[in-house]
Amino acid sequence: MPGSSVRRWSPRRIWPSTVRGRMTLAVATVLTVALTAGAAALLTTVRGDLWQSARNSSQRQADMAVELLHRAGKSGSGAYSVDGLKVREAQFKLVPVPDITPGPSAGPSREPKAPEGTKVYSFSADGRYSVQSTVDFTAAEGTLRSMLVLVATGVLLIVLLGALLTWVTVGRALAPVEAVRREAAEITANDLHRRLPVPPARDEISRLATTLNATLDRLDRAVTRLRTFTGDVSHELRSPLTTLRTRLELALARPDSAHWPQVAAEALEDTDHLQGLVSDLLLLARLDAHHAPHHRQVDLTPLTHDLARQPGATLPVEIDAASPAPVLGNAAHLTRLLTNLMENARRHAATTIQVRVAVDGQDVVLEVTDDGPGIPADDRERVFDRFTRLDDARTRQDGGTGLGLAIARSIATTHGGTLTAQAPTGSQGGARLVLRLPKAPPQPSRQP
Repeated sequence: MPGSSVRRWSPRRIWPSTVRGRMTLAVATVLTVALTAGAAALLTTVRGDLWQSARNSSQRQADMAVELLHRAGKSGSGAYSVDGLKVREAQFKLVPVPDITPGPSAGPSREPKAPEGTKVYSFSADGRYSVQSTVDFTAAEGTLRSMLVLVATGVLLIVLLGALLTWVTVGRALAPVEAVRREAAEITANDLHRRLPVPPARDEISRLATTLNATLDRLDRAVTRLRTFTGDVSHELRSPLTTLRTRLELALARPDSAHWPQVAAEALEDTDHLQGLVSDLLLLARLDAHHAPHHRQVDLTPLTHDLARQPGATLPVEIDAASPAPVLGNAAHLTRLLTNLMENARRHAATTIQVRVAVDGQDVVLEVTDDGPGIPADDRERVFDRFTRLDDARTRQDGGTGLGLAIARSIATTHGGTLTAQAPTGSQGGARLVLRLPKAPPQPSRQP
């Protein structure tokens, strides 16, 4: 009819939607098919045995009848047959039988046989007597029907019992999963401190809950770090913007007396600071999101010499880098890493900066030390946090943006290395930053 929709039948309508229901249906189906096949094979075998037993019984009766006829010396114009299940000497009656010529035999003959028929024959040795017996399958059929009822009942009970056990077992096994699901559904971005219940049993569900809790831990730390980072970024961006806005408003309030070249120079300085901050944030975002393997070989020894000879350096740099130190990496990123380390040393050094590059086994080690106030032991890990400035480097003019060492560590991490602040060697004091990167494998020589 127009406007009417015909609902088509789909197997999904009868297939359970839960794992518990699907497992129960699957077990019941498998049990039904397996037990039905086994029962059919069993009944077929039993039926053959019962039918053969009935025929054997009738054959024995026919043989007994031939022997009794032979002993009694019965005579007549035809052969004799036994009527009934039990053979007695007085229970013979004369019936015509087909013309069957028996072969010579020492005893009663059983030729021809009818293994699948309802009649059996027996002949005397001299060929005078032939007995025909009708096989009675009534007892066999009754036994088979009883066995069929018992087997069908047993199959049904086993299937129901297996389905019930599967339903209960799977339900108990999935109960912790439901508890985990309910708890996970209630966790939002505002309460990432909550954790999923871990079952006491050390099974797959327990390991799953433990793994999900570890994932929530990392997610909680990442969200906390992102919120802190967002607050720090907002603060760092608001300060130069506020300064720039204040200078421009003061200049516009007294346009005749304002020294516009100086105002423009100060605004340009604030703009440069904002541009540097935004560039650092963009580089950090790229380092956090992209961890592609590096295949280009970069030698840190000439790179260190080039950075130490940059014009405008106020402090001398002592370099101890005689042998090549090849690593696989991004040349621009490694240059930025060494630049940040040296700028940090120049900012805090008193008289000199020392840079040492060496190969230690399968690693390339680069150390940057200075003779400044140094880094306290409690702050040697905190200096690599973003927007972190120690007490003597709080101002923007002296302390930078607080992203230099954070960018340097991120670059080292993306190159498969580490960057740490360690205790100074000797009595000189100062800060000691140690970079460790995997050494590049030797490249095959090119034959001309």
